[in-house]
Order: sequence, then C-alpha cells, then structure tokens
Amino acid sequence: MGIKQKLFFIAILLMISISGTAQNLEINSSVSASGYLSTEGELPFWMVVNQNGGLSSQTDGLFEGATKGQYFLSENNKASFTAGVSFFLRNGVEDKLQRNELYLQFENSWVRATLGAKNPTDRFQGLSTVNDNFLLSGNARAIPGVLLETATPISIFKNINIEGAIGHYEMNDDRFVKDAMLHYKRLYVNWQLGAKSKITLGVEHYAQWGGTSPTRGKQPSGFTDFIDIFFARGGGEDAFSGDQQNALGNHLGIYNLEYNYHDDIGTFKLYHQHPFEDGSGTALKNFPDGTWGFYFKPNKEEYSSFLDGILIEYVQTTDQSGITSERIGADNYFNNGTYNSGWTYENTVIGLPLITPIPRNQSIGFFFNNRARAIHIGLSASLKKWSFLTKHTYSENTGSYAVPLETKQKSFYSILNTTYSLEKYGSLSLIVGFDYSNLTPEKYGTGLTYSYEF
Repeated sequence: MGIKQKLFFIAILLMISISGTAQNLEINSSVSASGYLSTEGELPFWMVVNQNGGLSSQTDGLFEGATKGQYFLSENNKASFTAGVSFFLRNGVEDKLQRNELYLQFENSWVRATLGAKNPTDRFQGLSTVNDNFLLSGNARAIPGVLLETATPISIFKNINIEGAIGHYEMNDDRFVKDAMLHYKRLYVNWQLGAKSKITLGVEHYAQWGGTSPTRGKQPSGFTDFIDIFFARGGGEDAFSGDQQNALGNHLGIYNLEYNYHDDIGTFKLYHQHPFEDGSGTALKNFPDGTWGFYFKPNKEEYSSFLDGILIEYVQTTDQSGITSERIGADNYFNNGTYNSGWTYENTVIGLPLITPIPRNQSIGFFFNNRARAIHIGLSASLKKWSFLTKHTYSENTGSYAVPLETKQKSFYSILNTTYSLEKYGSLSLIVGFDYSNLTPEKYGTGLTYSYEF
C-alpha cells in the first residue's frame, strides 16, 4: 500500500468516526478470521478463485476487516455519500497487508459516482463461475479508478429503458507495460415484455492503453488517442504498426443477453455472455463461446423453502473465431502482443478463472490456458441457523491455439461451505474443497472462519 493510499485510508476512518453521532449516518463494520489446511501445499480451486484477490493457493491464515459508512443528504434517502474501506492480512502472498476496497461514492436518484477501488456486484449469490461478468468476475483485487453510471434506468419508451456507465482505471500493479490505463463503458437496454418478464441486452467494452512498454516504448496516451480508444479505432503514427492497422490498445468486451421471469414462486433467469476481443468477435464469428446459464431464486417470503438459489452454467472458450486460411483462433482470449501481462491484475486473471495464466518470465509476460469447456452447478440453501453453499465444476482445457497442451487437462473442482449463525455473537463457517486433475495430484483443503458484524 502506497503513501497516498494510506492517507486516503486514514481520511476515510477519520471521516466516519467524526460523523458517527449524526442521525442520518449508517455505519456497518465486520471482521473475520480464517485458518486453512491443505494437501500438496495448495488450496483447492474454489477456495481461492473469485475471492477478490484475498487468498493465494498457499494461504493458511487470513484476517479481514471492513467498515462502510453511508451519510444521507435528504430525509427521503434519495441522495447519499458512502465511504468504504476493507483490508486483507494473510500469508502466502508477497504483500501480506493489502487493501481490499477503498472508495468514496455519491449517489442520488439518477447518477452514481464512485472514486477508488470497489469490488464488482454479484447478482448470483456467489454461485456462478464468473459472478455476473465474464471479464470482471471478482477474481482479482479491485482496480482503482473512477466510475460514473446511471443509478436507475432511464425510460425511453413505455416498455423500454436504458442504463449506462463510463469509467477510467489505473493498472498500478507490477506489469509488463508500466502505468497502463483501463477504459470502460457499458450500455444496456431493458425491454419489459409484461408484468412478469423482461429481456435485457447489453454491451460492455474494456480497453488497456497508454503506459510504457520495455520493448515498444511509451504508448500513445493523449486526448486524441483516448478518442481512438473510445471508438476502438487504429492509432496514429506514434502507435505500433499493428495498432495503426487494427485498433489502438488491447480491447475486450462482452455482449450480455438475459431473460428474466418473475412469478410468485420466485425469479428465473436465462442468460448468455458472449466475449469479443476484435472485429471477428464483435461479428459473433466466435459463437458459441461464452457463458450460458440458468438461475433460479425462490421467493422465500411467500413460500417456506430450504432452497435459496440454484444455478447451472455451460462455459466454452474453444472457438476463438475458429480456423480459416487467414487466421487460427486469433481472438486468443486474455492475451495481447503489446500488453503482455494480458487480462490480469497483480498476476491474477481479472475475468473467468477457468482461463489460467501460465507465467514465462517478466520480459515476455504470460500466455494463457484459454481454451476450455466446462459444466458448472451451484446451489445455496438455509434452514434455521444453518446455511449452505456448494459448487461443482467439470472442465476440460487444451491450452491455446498458439501453445496447445500436449495432453488435454481434465479437472473437477468442488466446494462446500457450511455456516452456523451464533446470532448476536457472529457466525462460524466450515469450508471443504476438493480438486481432481489428470495432470496434477488431487488436492484436499478445509477452512474454518469466524465472522462478526457490528
């Protein structure tokens, strides 16, 4: 954690403590302590991934703390400031003490502005392989930046509304291209088919740009270059020749199609997230790559149900725009020739964790085991003081088109998290994980977590 981050950390804590007596201020805090045991010296897959960078496979002890204060500016609670700070203290990583979230947020009835590092929202109860976003699954720590987004959908027609966002982030980790920036934007259209059903169609666009490469020098980073990044156009004369012919920077995105049906029994969702990294992907030539899913959340207020949610997903990343006379899987997910650290932050994949980085060396960067097919199921349930979450994934990986695996990797990942509520004294969780692979020894792991909120 740098000096500026430490000062920001202290400022937020002071602001919350000074304002603590205000009647229109809500403060929520939590602490947790976890211990882990594993075979082979590594924790199983689902005990590590999609944890916002909190754990490594070698971690056996973790302490987390978090505080969030929300100050309401009006009696109707339509406008507020929120400050959030949380941190990890653990072993098995180079930086044992790191911030998790660190942000300030303003929100009213039409806009939400966030400054700092804030974890992505998960709409699927932690059951999905990607937690709602193929490219931003919560696998890595939150990247610091600024984000402006609509707080509520904007009505266009009687049954159609839109949502949007634009953001700028600093990729401030130790990476191949130093001081690279990340541009982000999204646009979603919601079509209300009736009282119970809705179709959502959206597109999200990410682009790594700027920074200084050890092999290609300083990358274009001016205002006109930002316009090229925004519209995914080729760069000017100061750009690398490939970026002049194609698009400046490293571009990634997803199309998101979702059908929602809400009835008295609960909410049903059918969804597909389709990735793209160049023109062929945007033209759907890499179809059917992406995440295909079904999710059901019962209405527990109307029906007494043991089940809290169930999710089934099929994941495919094998096509990558296929093989033609001109190209062989050139989408090459999460890789890039200029931005050789690829779609990672702190050497951790930012998106779908079934795509794994394989380090070579700092001067070359990564290549990715990015051709996968997987079936995944997740289930959550609760009964009185007990709650349960379990996930099971069967995956087949074949490396990449450029660097294929000699032997197909067949893996099975499984986890069960059981939590018992101690009511006003917090909660205890027992976590058990298991991995099987035809290429590596089996892994077993277990963890015990005590959590307390105040």
